[in-house]
Amino acid sequence: MSAGYAINSGSSAVALSAATAKTVLGVVAASAVTARLTELGVSFDGVTATAVPVLVELCRSSGGGAGTPGATPTPAQVRGFTRTAQCTAGNAYSAEPTTLTVLKQWLVHAQTGMMKQSPLGREEEHTGAGGLFIRCTAPATVNVRAYMEFEEG
Repeated sequence: MSAGYAINSGSSAVALSAATAKTVLGVVAASAVTARLTELGVSFDGVTATAVPVLVELCRSSGGGAGTPGATPTPAQVRGFTRTAQCTAGNAYSAEPTTLTVLKQWLVHAQTGMMKQSPLGREEEHTGAGGLFIRCTAPATVNVRAYMEFEEG
C-alpha cells in the first residue's frame, strides 16, 4: 500500500510580485521513486473584486536547473502505514527552476482559490530527478498559500 503525504507553502503566505512567475511549492521525487499527485490547492488574499485572475500552473521538471527553494518543508504523512517520505519538498522559490513543462493551467480570481483532486488512476506523476511544481503569475501584487498531497510508489 502506498503512503500519502501533504506539503504546504509554510507558516506565512508567499508574496507574488506583479506579472512575475513564481514557483510556490514543489515535490521533488527521490531516485527510483514515483511521486503521484493526488490533490493540490491554492488560495489568494486579494481584496479587489475587479482584479485580473492569477495564472496557476501545474508543472513538471526534469531536474536540470532545479531552482532554489526558500524552505524545504518535511512532508507530513496523512495516510498509509507509518514510514518516512523519500521525496522532498520546496516552497517559495527564490530562484526559479529553468526546466519546467506546464502540464495544466487555470485562471483563478485573486480573491478566491481553487482545489484540484486527481481521478484515481489519472494522477500526474514524476519518477527520479525533478518533480511536480505549482507556479503562479499574478497581474498585481497578491499573496498565496498552497498545498499538495502526493503518494510515493
